[in-house]
Amino acid sequence: MLVYWFLYWTVRTAFFLYFRVRVTGLENCPKTGALIVIANHRSGFDPPMVGAILRRPVHFMTKVELWSYPLLPIVFKYVQAYPVRRGRPDRKAIKHSLDILRRGEIIVLFPEGHRSATGELQEARSGVVYLAQRTNCQLLPIGITGTYGFRHTVRFVFGQPFQLDPKMDRKVAQQLVMDKIRELIKQGEAIEKASTRPSAHVQRH
Repeated sequence: MLVYWFLYWTVRTAFFLYFRVRVTGLENCPKTGALIVIANHRSGFDPPMVGAILRRPVHFMTKVELWSYPLLPIVFKYVQAYPVRRGRPDRKAIKHSLDILRRGEIIVLFPEGHRSATGELQEARSGVVYLAQRTNCQLLPIGITGTYGFRHTVRFVFGQPFQLDPKMDRKVAQQLVMDKIRELIKQGEAIEKASTRPSAHVQRH
């Protein structure tokens, strides 16, 4: 964990200097217990940014294709990432995810499964619902808005943790997951709009 926290503070410092990072509702993150953190996914910066904002160690599920790049597997090992084969159920990744949650730890997942090319929310994949219903753990939704760029504002709005009824229909549960994220995206956009609105108290000349 020493290497994890070294990388955590290195990445956090670099990102907070390069981007204008704004965080709302971080106090909603439970301090203990199993947790699945869910967010919309528009950029490759999303996973490390979420990990750098949270104050608890997290695990990342990453697509197996990334593990073929030089050096990345070494980095993944120290940031507690593990591979998943997309397009079909990956039993090894599922079992590892269940073990993490049963130990009372955190997994960061992006329900859409891959980055949105347009920024529009896509349908949630079934994996996040399966894990949440199987373990009955809480989900912590995040809405990410803004643009990644030098001194550009990127906003992370954390919602209230919630649980999925194990008996809830899978499709209904998938819709609920995305609705939670969609509402937080709207909140983030409203906050940003209000922050850029000219003050009503500006003196007229």
